[in-house]
Amino acid sequence: MMTLRMLTGAAALAKANVTRLSGPLKINLCVTYACQYRCKTCNIWQRKPTNELTRDELLSFVDKNRDAHWLDITGGEIFLRKDIPEVFDAIAATWRHLAVLHFPTNGFLTDSIVAVAERLARQRSIMTIVTVSLDGDEQLNDSVRGIKGGFRRQIETFRALRRMKGIRAVLGMTLSRYNAGTYEHTLAACQQEIPDLRPDEFHLNVAQTSAHYYGNADDAVEGSPEALAGDLAAYRAHARRTLTLTGLVERAYLNHLDTFLRTRRTPMPCHALRSSCFIDPWGRVFPCITYSRPVGNLRDTAMDLQPIWQGHEATRIQSEIWQGKCPQCWTACEAYQSILGNLVRPLVFAR
Repeated sequence: MMTLRMLTGAAALAKANVTRLSGPLKINLCVTYACQYRCKTCNIWQRKPTNELTRDELLSFVDKNRDAHWLDITGGEIFLRKDIPEVFDAIAATWRHLAVLHFPTNGFLTDSIVAVAERLARQRSIMTIVTVSLDGDEQLNDSVRGIKGGFRRQIETFRALRRMKGIRAVLGMTLSRYNAGTYEHTLAACQQEIPDLRPDEFHLNVAQTSAHYYGNADDAVEGSPEALAGDLAAYRAHARRTLTLTGLVERAYLNHLDTFLRTRRTPMPCHALRSSCFIDPWGRVFPCITYSRPVGNLRDTAMDLQPIWQGHEATRIQSEIWQGKCPQCWTACEAYQSILGNLVRPLVFAR
């Protein structure tokens, strides 16, 4: 059933198709770089999470920026923050326009994750999506993610989340040079643990590089084109063709992923700083997780995003991004809003 929040979010998406929004439709908020995993594809765990936004600063941000319709809260591992339940509670209580809330987790702290999800599940007007990251069967997953026993905890967490009404839980596999070509084997290993696991509960992404987020700009993390193509073809063969909005956007993302892997060009005008932005744990605002070009710092604006979003630097950089003058990427957390924001434009364009 379409809720009022979804209707207002749809109206904002429609407006994003024709103009830059007066405030971000979607915010990607990274609340910590702390992580107990040691993933080979990501160097976030090597950073020292010092001087990150405090509890009071995060709550101030929540209070002053209530108009977003879509929020991704990410890390690091967000549940290593002891105050994360309070942050989620504040968002659920005050963000009256919020229609979609998503957060990824490595799944290790099952009890903490489930406790927060149970509270969020009561917010029936918010679509809450939780991605439990996973990179292979038990042996491969624990090798790639650098922690013994990780696979077992990830499966346990996912199993608990998928039983909750009001929570959409998915397993998220990031294809990299360490696991490309193993999608079907990984899916089979997960189905052995969860026999009724559906293909639409399994999401594929491709490893990306970023200096300011993943800290892996100098690393070769991507799998071979042949292995990636094989995984994507197998995924499409398994995936159910649902007519839900999330299903349609997911298919569009995967279809254009082929184009990106072939051309290394973002296959449509990007909505970074047009309808979305990325905020790091120190309050620095970036166009997205990929483009390492800071626009401003929330600590300089008393945690108010509007002066930065409306500032000259943001509008100038957004114009450059719209023309394709940026690092090219196609990762789900940045692609989805671009897909929905280009419904009335050609999906492939010349630059």
